[in-house]
Amino acid sequence: MADILASDLNNLITKAKNILGTGTASFGYGQTTLSNTVTAGQLIEANQWDAVRFDILNSYLHQTGSFPSITDVNPGNLIGQGASDPLVQYDYFADVITNNRFDVGNFGLAVSKGTATTSASWSTNAECEIIISFPTANDARHFFNSGSRIRIRSELTLGGSPTAQDGSWRDILSNTGQVDFKGDIITVLGFYTLTNAYQEYFSASSSTPYSANQYVFSAKSNVADNSLGTANVVYIKVRLNDSYVDPGAPAPGDSVSGTLNIYVSEVTTASLLKPSDDPFTLVSPTYSLSAISTS
Repeated sequence: MADILASDLNNLITKAKNILGTGTASFGYGQTTLSNTVTAGQLIEANQWDAVRFDILNSYLHQTGSFPSITDVNPGNLIGQGASDPLVQYDYFADVITNNRFDVGNFGLAVSKGTATTSASWSTNAECEIIISFPTANDARHFFNSGSRIRIRSELTLGGSPTAQDGSWRDILSNTGQVDFKGDIITVLGFYTLTNAYQEYFSASSSTPYSANQYVFSAKSNVADNSLGTANVVYIKVRLNDSYVDPGAPAPGDSVSGTLNIYVSEVTTASLLKPSDDPFTLVSPTYSLSAISTS
């Protein structure tokens, strides 16, 4: 039976801690880890294997909502290099949690963080800016790395004499439903692709004859390049661009009326950390919504 090198075990521990612990850039959930690196010649006890196993299991549970079938080391067990032996098996699952680090198995409820409202009529544009501020860049990284997201939904409640265009805007907002901003690096635009200039990450258009009207979401950060997750402020702009041109009578007019609401909520994880059942804890940002400007 071959000896286990300290470097091999430390590589495994580093992988596990890099996902569950502080990490860097798009790695790290910011949770307390149990495992610690070892030195050459050190006798590894069962509770040290348990610590590595729980660091991996806690990330896996967060990502999938369930535990994998994984070997539990007991005192006196001989550790080899087979597929079911801890070093090999744990390393396999460490790679799984690394590759799937933005996945989430259990979300908590969406928590309301603010609403912007206007009953003003508009014919060109309605716009709201949302500022999401974290105490530190690490807090922002851990929030988005964990799969947590900012959720926005808009709604137009029609007034007493709605026009066809009013109904068109109501329908596009209703059909779009909630739009999430998150950190997954494979999304078109997420936390790690932000710059300090607004970039569009979602848009939807109305149907004919109002196809020129667009519902647009854009985002930026407080740093010029957030690929390493150094930003602690995210700005999101929600725009209802009305480019429809009234052709004249008997068309119903080019003004949109009714009550426009823009809702912002936060969705985070609801998992627990084993074996203590301590909650998976993240630092929530503060939210500031501008008044909805209209023109």
